[in-house]
Amino acid sequence: MERECAELLPSVCAVLADSKESVPDDTCLEKLLDWFRELTGKVPGLSLLQQNPCLTDLISSVHKLSDPEPSILSFISRLAGLLAASEDAFYCLEQQSILTELFGNRELIETDATVRCGWIHGLLSMLQHWPAMKFILKYELIAVILKLQRDSSLFVASAANQLLAHILTFPKHQEASPSSMYSEWTECVKEIARHVEDSLESGIPQHVQQSLKLVTLALGNCQPVVMEMLWQKVGGHMESLLEKDPTNMAQRLMELLLTASRTPLFNSTDSKIVTVMSLMLCSLTPTLAIPLASGILKLENCPESLRIKAQRVVLHPMDCILNTTDQQPQNAGLLDEFVCKESVIEDQLSRKASCISLLCLSLSHAGELADVPSVSVELTSGSLFNSVLAVLQLCIGVAVPTTPAYICRHLIGCVRVQRFAVDTLGSLSKQTGSTDFVEQVFNILLEYLINPDTESSVLKKVMQAILQWFSHHSDLPRVWHSLNQDLFPVLKKRLCDVRWEVRDSALEFLTQLTLNFQGKTEFPPILLSSGILKLLLDLLSDSESYVRASAVTALGQTAYITNNNEENLNSESGTSMQEDVASRLVDILAQDTEGFPRRAVVKVFADWLKQRSRLTIQNFEESAASVLKYGSNDLDWEVKIHSLEMAEVYINQTLSKSISACPYAVVQSTNSKNETLTESLQKLFNLKIFEVLLAGLYDCDRPVAQKACTILISLKQVILEDREALNLKGLTWAPDILSKCFSKHSKMAVCGGTNSSLQAGGDLVEILSILDLETMQQALERSSDYIENSPRSLLQDILAATETTEDNAIDCY
Repeated sequence: MERECAELLPSVCAVLADSKESVPDDTCLEKLLDWFRELTGKVPGLSLLQQNPCLTDLISSVHKLSDPEPSILSFISRLAGLLAASEDAFYCLEQQSILTELFGNRELIETDATVRCGWIHGLLSMLQHWPAMKFILKYELIAVILKLQRDSSLFVASAANQLLAHILTFPKHQEASPSSMYSEWTECVKEIARHVEDSLESGIPQHVQQSLKLVTLALGNCQPVVMEMLWQKVGGHMESLLEKDPTNMAQRLMELLLTASRTPLFNSTDSKIVTVMSLMLCSLTPTLAIPLASGILKLENCPESLRIKAQRVVLHPMDCILNTTDQQPQNAGLLDEFVCKESVIEDQLSRKASCISLLCLSLSHAGELADVPSVSVELTSGSLFNSVLAVLQLCIGVAVPTTPAYICRHLIGCVRVQRFAVDTLGSLSKQTGSTDFVEQVFNILLEYLINPDTESSVLKKVMQAILQWFSHHSDLPRVWHSLNQDLFPVLKKRLCDVRWEVRDSALEFLTQLTLNFQGKTEFPPILLSSGILKLLLDLLSDSESYVRASAVTALGQTAYITNNNEENLNSESGTSMQEDVASRLVDILAQDTEGFPRRAVVKVFADWLKQRSRLTIQNFEESAASVLKYGSNDLDWEVKIHSLEMAEVYINQTLSKSISACPYAVVQSTNSKNETLTESLQKLFNLKIFEVLLAGLYDCDRPVAQKACTILISLKQVILEDREALNLKGLTWAPDILSKCFSKHSKMAVCGGTNSSLQAGGDLVEILSILDLETMQQALERSSDYIENSPRSLLQDILAATETTEDNAIDCY
């Protein structure tokens, strides 16, 4: 604990213990608890009590007050629990009877829900060792906790559930306990199990749900003997609960069953888990049954019969859609039999709202089937593809429904269903048998791209789906034919769409397409002959800044293609286009009034710099230097960050090699083995790297200063390793740069208030040492409001609140 905090803490404790003083708000008390929680994680509770006796006085005095404030009493209970989590501190407080008076006094928790909640959380924090468990059993607190589990306050009941679950799983997290203690704990578990059974038999929905929550919390971490004990009390009641109140109990039972299915209980024939799951799949409404079925499909070692049933539940709505179209192939049934009643599904599909919700639910989980291990189920992957395609066809009016016609009215133009269906179709691209459907998939996706009424968010998903199918089937010649003859002509139109969101999505799609396939021999000729590159140049002048930024990024990727393929393609515009692009990008950085395009320009140049061997842009160094100059002086902090990343790449390349321990460790360059570190630093000076770094070091934006400081520290480490090899004495560039930087930022005081050493030609090591970069880095790592959010400030605020009177109080809002 800091000295200032230790000095303030007694006064704060006195304020909290004084019933006449105004009570700090709940936020202050929560922050105070967070601070103590952090302290107990670093310092044993006993040490805190010994070093700060005011804490013991506070805890012992508050609960003795005749009418303590509920929030303060709750705070004291939680604080005592935090401190008593340490076994030594527990004994210290217990010897003074503080814990007995605080947690053993049942009258304290009968008044306010806040006090009850704090009391439970205090016990939960304290229960980290067997002495605490003995304390709970000694004072028969289990009965109190079980009563609170049925409390009318949901916060209290939920906290009690957490505490009971912790008690049930307690031995698993502890070392071996004394045999007598273990037997007492076993009796406690039996008492909790009987309580669970009584709650389930009571028929009171709140009691039933809380007990189901408790068992769900405990099953995943408790010992096998506890697991069996709890399940004996719960397993026999699940079917009756499902019959009595399926709507209210379905969610809780689903959570319980899925948790139990991940334990050894799942493989037990007596557990009836599979039986109840199967019953729920048949009896629940489709909107409840489908999420359960999806959970079942993700289980390991799931019985095949149950998995088949779950699959049928998920796909039943899709089967209905497939059967409504007139384009279904021979024997097109998706399912051979149904789990849910057909009348129930048809009833939901007959109403627009429920039809859309049910289809979206089915589609979202149908996409997950691509990742489910194959099982011997009478379901052809072709039927699944056809059903998704049928949904997309109905939504866009391509398919004609046979009967009933109302489904078509529900789906046509429905954006929500379109989004789910396109996502599902994209996920099916990696499924076995997808190759047979490449042409059909591209046809329907192209229909959506061509359709002028397709909503912009759907178009974005369509492009993502096309990317997925391209990635998994790029070895097929027809894919490249479709790209050349169908996709790029449509894409050119979308790049000119009146909606800026569509233009932006098309550019992002083109960027990703180029990034993924620029290494494929088929792709560059198609792109370069499509006329798209000219459109990209035109979009650099788009009215929307997001579009200009995306155009910059797209051109950044296409530069590698125009470079690598100019000879093979006999293109006259290869190199000249690269130069034109570089020039245009520099102009954007210098003139664009929006931040997004400028950020994109610097990121593109940083990427080009990293892969400069792939480019043949003439005067690239000159363009990059201009970008570095404009970027480091930009008003946008992200532009400056990316400029510093460019500077970092320059340093890395100039000093030849980077390793993890020292990012700029020097290895002699293969191009010039005789180049010395001094010459390398002189090159960096010529590129004005030091000017950029020092300007960033004193930037008003903290992330920029942090980045510059980190780079300078790494550079300093390299220089210190080879200090004897340096010959920087007498060079005037270092003082000149520092003088310029400090005069601009009025930071000369950082260098000791004098620049005599600099004027005398101090070497770079001395200059970097004077800057005290390590101290600056520590200061920069602190958040801008670290003082206001510090524990000292919190303690001061609590004290200040007690001194506020009506005369000088102000409304901070």
